[in-house]
Amino acid sequence: MTRRRKSDLAANEAMWKALERGPKLRAILQDFYTRVYADSRLAHFFDGVTKERAIEKQYNFLAQIFTGEPIYFGERPRNAHHWMVISDELFDYREELMESCLRRGGLSEELIGEWRSAEEIFRKQIVKDAPIPKKIRGVELPLEGYEDIDIAIGWNCDGCGNSKDANTRGRYHVRTGQTYCEGCSPDARFDSVRPHVVKAAGEPGSSGG
Repeated sequence: MTRRRKSDLAANEAMWKALERGPKLRAILQDFYTRVYADSRLAHFFDGVTKERAIEKQYNFLAQIFTGEPIYFGERPRNAHHWMVISDELFDYREELMESCLRRGGLSEELIGEWRSAEEIFRKQIVKDAPIPKKIRGVELPLEGYEDIDIAIGWNCDGCGNSKDANTRGRYHVRTGQTYCEGCSPDARFDSVRPHVVKAAGEPGSSGG
């Protein structure tokens, strides 16, 4: 498979049309994540994240790639996967599972190849043999512990799942990125708050992608 750079990604109108401009993409992801959550090699990456939220995040991420519209406000793959130890073999395993879902979804072999080429671009950001620190504005964050933050945009609590307004306070785990409201925080104290944008409403803090 030919590898491309992230800068080579462009909107794919033929793909988006084949995905019925959204409904078929959601159906494919429903099939894919149903299998992922039942897979002993992949399911643990989604502990604490509902299947519906994983689908929604990946839907927005892929829809932005295929349409070119700025609809995804979650983390880029490097930060979203920074704590996950994923080998090339496991990355390939995940891609083969996705390919089987694309084929069941009725995509042509040509479009399946284009989909896999788009996902292949992110291999170097995801594959690693040990967790790496998340980077925000060039600053590396610790791999463990919680920080209190004021979140400048709407967000969802990873505990109760409720939507929270912009400019409200949360507590997030610096390795997984899971973010909690005051009522769900693993530690109820909210101290040393610093402004920081974490995610938009509907975007989970962590996802295997």
